[in-house]
Amino acid sequence: MLLKDKVVIISGIGPGLGIKLAVEAAREGARAVVCAARTPEKLDATEAAIHALGATAADCTVLKVPTDINDAAQCAQLVEETVRRCGRIDVLINSAYEHGSFDPVAQSDLDGWQRIFNTNVVGTLRLTQAVVAQMKRNDGGAIVMINTMATRKPYPGEGAYAASKAAQETAARYLAQEVGRHGIRVNSIFMGWMWGVPVQQAIRMLAQHQKRSEAAVLSDIEANIPLGKMVTDDDCARAALMLASDYARAITGACLDANGGEYMR
Repeated sequence: MLLKDKVVIISGIGPGLGIKLAVEAAREGARAVVCAARTPEKLDATEAAIHALGATAADCTVLKVPTDINDAAQCAQLVEETVRRCGRIDVLINSAYEHGSFDPVAQSDLDGWQRIFNTNVVGTLRLTQAVVAQMKRNDGGAIVMINTMATRKPYPGEGAYAASKAAQETAARYLAQEVGRHGIRVNSIFMGWMWGVPVQQAIRMLAQHQKRSEAAVLSDIEANIPLGKMVTDDDCARAALMLASDYARAITGACLDANGGEYMR
């Protein structure tokens, strides 16, 4: 099991990748999965999904901590509660984000950009700093930043989101250099189209806007993916957890693309 006996914090629990990260961490043997999100209902749904694994995750503790990563006190509380209940922190998956509106850069509301950067860069680093301080006491750990292919391949309306995630990537590289001597690894994974609830909703909206079938919209997207089909959010979650696992002990400061080959470097 990739994460056997590890204590894993996942921020940004939601109906797509967030819940899959938590479920797959439990499936991979995590001793505890600590779920953080602003919405308690999302935390409850994640707990139910982990319990539904049955014997596979019978020994996994699920800790639900409502957290807004823009609030320093809530980030500190998340770390304190995790250590109090679980004794340590081995892994942090930074999945919380704010996308904002789909406006062209030239007409964007820059106050909206500020909110997006506050969450995706400052908020993410606020939680990361709190966890790093604890990981130093543990003599190590792994941090994975969930990033986006939109930083590699521009999509209409994604300018603010992509710019904030590009800043997050740079910060992650600097952080990896700074904390490596403490046994802490920091890596980023760049997700593309992922078949799951959020993308299914997006395709439905695109189909309505374009007055086409959902199958036709999906077919156009998959035509640009070398694997021939859209990867799932389950598969992307597993790729992120691989970076968090001991199988990636030689990897830090790296950027992994998980997009079925739609973007290659």
